[in-house]
Amino acid sequence: MTVPTWWNERRYGLFVHSSVGAVPSFSPIGEYAEWYWSHMGPEQLEDVLLHPSPMVEVLAYHRDRWPHIQHYDDFIPLLSYHRFDADEQLELATSAGMNYLVHTTKFHDGFCWWDAPGTQRTSVLQGPQRNVVGELADACRRSDVLFGTYYSLLDWDDDRYPDKSYIDEILHPHVLDLVERYGSQILWGDGHWGHGPDLWRGTELIERAQEIAAKQGHELLINDRWWHPSPSIVTYEYNAPADIELTPWELCRGVGHSFGNNRAERAEHMLSTGALLDLLTEVIAKGGNLLLNVGLTADGSIPQLQQQPLREVGAWVNAHRDVVHGSRPFDQWGDAQVRYVRVGDEVVAVDLSAGTEFALAGLTPDRYEVTSVVANDGGALHWEQHRGGVVVQRVDRSPVGLAGVYRIALRPVAEAIRLFEQREPTPLPLQPLLDAAEPGDIVQLADGVYRGPVTIPDGVTLRGLGRDRTTIVGQGEIVVHLGAHSRLEHVLITGGPTRFFNFHAPVVLLGGVGSAMVGSQCEGHIVVTASDVVVQTVTAVGVIGFAERTTIERSTFKGMRWDIGIELAGGSGHTITQNEVIDHICNIRLRDASASVISENRLEGRWWAVHLTSCNHIGVIENNVSNTMRAVDVHSGSGSTISGNWVADGDSGALIEFGATDTAVLDNHIERCRIGVLVWDAPTTRVGHNTYVDLHEEEPVVTGPE
Repeated sequence: MTVPTWWNERRYGLFVHSSVGAVPSFSPIGEYAEWYWSHMGPEQLEDVLLHPSPMVEVLAYHRDRWPHIQHYDDFIPLLSYHRFDADEQLELATSAGMNYLVHTTKFHDGFCWWDAPGTQRTSVLQGPQRNVVGELADACRRSDVLFGTYYSLLDWDDDRYPDKSYIDEILHPHVLDLVERYGSQILWGDGHWGHGPDLWRGTELIERAQEIAAKQGHELLINDRWWHPSPSIVTYEYNAPADIELTPWELCRGVGHSFGNNRAERAEHMLSTGALLDLLTEVIAKGGNLLLNVGLTADGSIPQLQQQPLREVGAWVNAHRDVVHGSRPFDQWGDAQVRYVRVGDEVVAVDLSAGTEFALAGLTPDRYEVTSVVANDGGALHWEQHRGGVVVQRVDRSPVGLAGVYRIALRPVAEAIRLFEQREPTPLPLQPLLDAAEPGDIVQLADGVYRGPVTIPDGVTLRGLGRDRTTIVGQGEIVVHLGAHSRLEHVLITGGPTRFFNFHAPVVLLGGVGSAMVGSQCEGHIVVTASDVVVQTVTAVGVIGFAERTTIERSTFKGMRWDIGIELAGGSGHTITQNEVIDHICNIRLRDASASVISENRLEGRWWAVHLTSCNHIGVIENNVSNTMRAVDVHSGSGSTISGNWVADGDSGALIEFGATDTAVLDNHIERCRIGVLVWDAPTTRVGHNTYVDLHEEEPVVTGPE
């Protein structure tokens, strides 16, 4: 499916979320507030993946604020929407410099925001008694903002879900109605993960929708959540790709941590003006579109906290519309300070520091001849091209606002004549070098690339010259297998299996007792299946273990926001110390483990830094945790100690829940979190001598149920 012609001319859009959950508008900081129904329990809802259900933070909040609400649908009469104004939403979008809008029509809770066919559970008949979708479609036409619709394939309320009758009577008629009656030009699907294409019949549905759109004279864009084999765009959520992507793509995220409005979030949880401009220019420079989300309240309004950064950046966007909406990627996207795009025949550099002196790295004389650099605001400047790039100095030192914009004329330098043909080195087969090795031998590799997969024999050390000099390349499977007491040192391991979403991509298998991996980099996961294994000073995505006495120390693990960094199942005597684990949904998770220590790690994750499930006598000691919803979560198990940890900018410092016994939470420093410690259905927990600084709630320790 080709992308519509307008896609490359409308690069910045407004995403608007609402659901029945807009009434309570609550989740712990870092979670999605629109999932309130699944967080409430005790009902077992369909296809709730990854999100904790129930969430004790929501149970505690609901007990204290909404004890009279017994069922999720009891919130519907409180959806007044008396302040909902479609034209005000469009005014926000245009003031922000946006030129397309995607609005919720049905979230996972099944409540429809228009007079949807086949259901009485709509905003026209209940709650607001208004056709929200219809009002927005009309307002978009008046404002020359392209209208799109979010629709969840998942439905927690409809008893027919996921039977064929739901597909035939609800899903397909709803989607076609949004295109036919309301002229939706974007079908933004979600809630697709529970079932595959045979159930949804996405290809059939989208083809029918395209036929309707074509009769109306416009092209239809679909994202990649309809199980259609050829979506228009690839969807990223919160994190942009690492480099330029030529396939059409879009990044979606909230102004805060949640898509639905979350009353727990404060100003510091929202994108600042600078962070929003940073994000927008990164996305544009990498060839994508940004769909930035706001969440509505129960009265239908958008909180000022969410509006403010959009409006503040909007003046810059509207003043540089060609840079945002009329550009395409350059050969390189830039760096943390400067972003590059092409506008016509010019290269445009955006200096995010708004400095009076800065460098245009990458524009080196061996690649480009720069002939002019002109400030977009007309300010006088001096520039020189050096070996490292172009250095720009503003002569008049005049302020440039949020970011400086510079037009650069350049031409590529002719490639030097090569006397000899350059070829990529052919990887040397590695296994033959090891076949004759005996216990105690060290096999030293030279500079170069070696071909795996390879098995390191028992007691043998395979040593490279460093991860930047010696590479082992696999063929789409586990690259290196380690035998008993063997070692892998100072290499880069790549070429493992292709990663699919948050599933593991094992590249190294430590399957021998006493094996070790040291000083290496692994582009994927390390799997541990034998006891007394050591992973030391390693860089990887994560470690997955199923053995006794695993040691992981002084290593770095970076995830993709939906995965687990270190996950050990079973065993005892584990030591996880002095590691940096970041950007995972859970940094460290132990299940059914005992007598282990997690200490002195720097952790920054999404929902958990440390998660203990059915574990006994675990010490979580002197870790540094920041910007993570739950710093430490102890679920069942006995005798664990959380002590000496420094926690900041999350939702809770410690959560002890659902049958955990004899847990001690002592001598921790918990700062700028919503609450300090939450103890739920864990009456033998001991909490004492913790320091609480600038918590959101008055009571640092919350307990329940009573």
